[in-house]
Amino acid sequence: MGTGARTINLALLRVPARVPDKRIGSLLVNPGGPGASGIDLAREAGRFLPGKVLDRFDVIGWDPRGVGASTSIDCGHRLDYLFSGDTSPDDAAEWSALDAVSRRFANACGTRTGVQLLANISTLATVHDMERIRESLGEEQITFLGFSYGTELGAVYATLYPGRVRSMVLDGAVDPSLSGKESAVQQAEGLERGLDQFFAHCANDTGCPIHDDPSNAYTDVMASIEAAPIRVRHNGEDRLLTSSEADVAVAAALYSQSSWSDLARALANAQRGKGGGMLDLFDTYMRRERGGKYGNEWPAFLAITCLDGPSLGGPEVYPAVEAEAALRAPRFGAANVGLGLACAYWSAPTAAPLPPVSAPTAAPIVVIGTRYDPITPIEWSQSLVAQLGGQARLVVSEGQGHTSFGSGSRCLDTPIADYLVDLVVPPANLDCRG
Repeated sequence: MGTGARTINLALLRVPARVPDKRIGSLLVNPGGPGASGIDLAREAGRFLPGKVLDRFDVIGWDPRGVGASTSIDCGHRLDYLFSGDTSPDDAAEWSALDAVSRRFANACGTRTGVQLLANISTLATVHDMERIRESLGEEQITFLGFSYGTELGAVYATLYPGRVRSMVLDGAVDPSLSGKESAVQQAEGLERGLDQFFAHCANDTGCPIHDDPSNAYTDVMASIEAAPIRVRHNGEDRLLTSSEADVAVAAALYSQSSWSDLARALANAQRGKGGGMLDLFDTYMRRERGGKYGNEWPAFLAITCLDGPSLGGPEVYPAVEAEAALRAPRFGAANVGLGLACAYWSAPTAAPLPPVSAPTAAPIVVIGTRYDPITPIEWSQSLVAQLGGQARLVVSEGQGHTSFGSGSRCLDTPIADYLVDLVVPPANLDCRG
């Protein structure tokens, strides 16, 4: 370790196997993000993992470097300013406002965290941490379960350490071969499809409060907020519901069909000038607490994303990228790009590129793709299987929502549990409809 180097501490949680005499080893879990807490996921293991898995594995969750209880970045906790405007600007004044808050956030991260730490929280660094965790556990191989961005961690780990993989499940896969722009735009296209599915569901449900015309209700609400943010007295605070917050709120509700009723009520109330429901969706997703304090997850998401790249370029390229994104995804494209404008001002240089994913000699890796996943389109799961090569296998879960394992489908949960425990690979072309 060179002069002046710092040590990064990683926080881990072990949930012991329920049947110690039949313990197989450790199941390392990551919930995605980047920026989400693996400790929180391990703590919730009993809620979503099949009993067969809980009986046989110690479940190990960790907060990746920069995140949560590990050595974490500090970009400030009062972040309302970052969402005070419009992430899909229509004129020079709105672009200037977005540019100012994005630059302010990037500068705060650089000043409060320091470039040395910001430069050392990349995906590649976290993958090497996974190997250090395996070594510390004293195990020859690990079993890994990764959701969303966690699939990228798993795929890169299998690429670099193929012999260390006992079994691996990657649910809701990221496609690491995409450019930064294409990733943002394709995700926005997935959100578009998810919103259309919400509209169709609501139109067929007489109990939906915007049943008569859900698409126009959404359009009217968003146009109204664009013209003038809604003033809200919410949980004892005087707030404004902005366009940026409304976009995040709608996208957050599309992660799971269980949130569609909340979104419908929030839009219906917003039509009457009441924005509390939309703010609830925003606050939950962004981990905003009463009083305006935000958790570490969104800053860590941006910090890791900005570091990993590939960079879109300087701020001057963003208007053209937003315009292209808006053509392909009119409701979410521009905002999905604008949320990352802080990367144009990032103080830490972009990290070295990740190695191309390829793990033909690794043990069989199972990738789960949800047919109508609005966040990580199923095409990404299909692409990841092709990149991994070898014995990698795709399992499809029918339905809507982001990720599927552990959500109660016997068709899916049983064969995945059998694979994790007994190494019985699910049948080819398994397509679960319930």
